[in-house]
Amino acid sequence: MKNRRVLAGMPLCVALLLALFALLPAASVFAQDNLLRDPGFEGPYVNRGRSTLNTPEAWPLWIQNGPTGQVWENRADLVYAFPHCTAPQVLSGPCSLNINGGFATWNAAVFQQATVPNNSNLVGSVGAWVQTCNSRDSNNNFVGFACGSAVESGVFVRVGIDPTGGVDPSSPAIVWGAPIAPHDRWETASVSATARGSLVTFFIYTSMTWPSDFNNRWYDNASLVVGGAGGSAGVTTGTSGNSGTTTRPTPRPTSALPVRQPAEASGAQYHTVQYGDTLSGIALIYQVSLNQVLTLNNLTMAQARNVPVGTRLLIRRA
Repeated sequence: MKNRRVLAGMPLCVALLLALFALLPAASVFAQDNLLRDPGFEGPYVNRGRSTLNTPEAWPLWIQNGPTGQVWENRADLVYAFPHCTAPQVLSGPCSLNINGGFATWNAAVFQQATVPNNSNLVGSVGAWVQTCNSRDSNNNFVGFACGSAVESGVFVRVGIDPTGGVDPSSPAIVWGAPIAPHDRWETASVSATARGSLVTFFIYTSMTWPSDFNNRWYDNASLVVGGAGGSAGVTTGTSGNSGTTTRPTPRPTSALPVRQPAEASGAQYHTVQYGDTLSGIALIYQVSLNQVLTLNNLTMAQARNVPVGTRLLIRRA
């Protein structure tokens, strides 16, 4: 008899629970949903103009082509993209997305438009792993042996949200998160933004300052959900790595030419290195060879990839 009473009361309990769920605001349901398609980059993969350039159908690819001061700068033709299905560069599921391009610098982004609740706050994130290193013998010849990722390349990954739904990664409307540089490990890049309507675009962007023999990015577990503090363009949001609070100014997205500096009264030409300068760009604006700059300043190519801001370089003797 007691069991019958318990069973008789169960439909009433279920009805009460369903009523409570019905009262929850719609935003709380949205907040649990990933608004991105194929967040694990599993595919199907499609050709993006050539057989060696493939990204998931849900993730179109953008690559900047030029300007080129040196033969290795901003080389869209040397970028490759494929599914990667081997640990440890897979966070979950069978595969991640690999974008790579050795012996060159390049700026690239994958992106996706998403429908969101009107004018909602959003949080976007992705897991990223980078590898940039040089594999050379004592004579500076490429040997192709495994090497540990190094910071000298200046590589970074960041995510952004265009609250207007545009697809141009150089748009000033994009809210960018803090850049990360997860060498030989997984880290999460994130951003918080406020939609201006019901369509937004989520970007995963990468760039670097110097070329590397091995130059890889892996992406997995992308996410775009309702929530967070929101944000607008002009303020870097999100976290750098796993610290939870660190933010940094947004780096230059391209290798811009340095500003020419006046010569000495003696006729000698010097250049004080500024943020964003590259030695190839410095050589270009003074119309000298990169080798001349390296020789006059007793620099190897490896040292040239990490010249501190404020360094005074001799460009031309009097």
